[in-house]
Amino acid sequence: MLQIAFGQSKYYVDSLRENVTRGMRQKIRNGVWPVLAPLGYLNNPKTRGIDVDTEKAPKVRKIFALYATGNYNLRELAEWCKRVNFKSNLERDISISQVHNILQNIFYIGLMKYKGEIHEATHEPLISKKLFDKVQEIMREKGKPQKVKTHNFPFLGLMKCPCSAAITAEKKIKPSGREYIYYRCTKKKGPCQEKHFLRQEELYSQIKSFLQKVSLSSHDTEKVLTELDQEESQAKEQAKTTIQNLKTSFSEIEKKLEKLLDVYLDETITAEEYVSRKEKLVKQKVGLQEKIRDFEQKGLSWLEPAREFVLSLNQAAKLLESENKPEITTFLKNIGSNCILQNRQLIFSPKIQYELTAERSEAVSNSLQFSKMWTQRESNSRLRNANAAFYH
Repeated sequence: MLQIAFGQSKYYVDSLRENVTRGMRQKIRNGVWPVLAPLGYLNNPKTRGIDVDTEKAPKVRKIFALYATGNYNLRELAEWCKRVNFKSNLERDISISQVHNILQNIFYIGLMKYKGEIHEATHEPLISKKLFDKVQEIMREKGKPQKVKTHNFPFLGLMKCPCSAAITAEKKIKPSGREYIYYRCTKKKGPCQEKHFLRQEELYSQIKSFLQKVSLSSHDTEKVLTELDQEESQAKEQAKTTIQNLKTSFSEIEKKLEKLLDVYLDETITAEEYVSRKEKLVKQKVGLQEKIRDFEQKGLSWLEPAREFVLSLNQAAKLLESENKPEITTFLKNIGSNCILQNRQLIFSPKIQYELTAERSEAVSNSLQFSKMWTQRESNSRLRNANAAFYH
């Protein structure tokens, strides 16, 4: 009897396992992910499908976008996740290995890999294949052994000459034995009027002067990010109210269309009146649909760029502390363009937000300097008056 019972139990378990496996295979064939959805998606218990997580999906996209710039490594992206309070599906901090898995997951371009086999999926992709391929290329490049450079010229490739030729660098040794690095025009575009060489120390001093104008301390960065979080909470509440009002208006128009159809079927109004009124209501309905869609997609779109801008200002401050010249070069390339070396001066065209920040910082600095000078002048004047009074 025990053997019979055991055999029946084993048959039931095997059948159940086979049915489950068959069901999962069928879902895969239908393009539906059969297990827990990855970060940025949600399992829909009603449709048994996969929906986009409207809260976490934008941050997953941002991880891909940041890594594609080539300026962030996995550790920095994990730190970014902590700064923006981006958690896993289990509400835990996202680790470096999880960031690595996200960047390699083809699920985000609308494909599925199940038991080593790739299948087409029906869920909405979060990123384009072009962006995904670029991320994979950067990951392969970063995984390769770095070539050993004969010379270390950190600002090479940053600037051009006014004659449009590239700027090259060379090392010179003084009679004292001390080495200096100089930057000059390659003169490969023909005759050039730039006859000057610029020492790396002088160039770095000019770069640091600009970075100081667009830098923000970690303490101030945290304060600004906290204020942005508060503004985001307020904006979300306002957005909910606005969207709800729009949806209420949308429902009212749908009811009006239903009533209009009933009135027409009762032959209370003519066909011409029905068509005219319906056209107006349908146009209003389409307009509300567009407003709701645009507000849901773009209502808070300014917040994330604002956070990234603030974090980039803090990155400038950190670069000043670390004095990592290659990273400073990359940072300058990202926040501006048209770097020209003319008359031993670095002429830099930053993006508008950094230009305004630099101008404001310079204005504040000049104001403080003027205030100090005025205070010192008044102090000296009072001192002279006091001395004159003492001697008299």
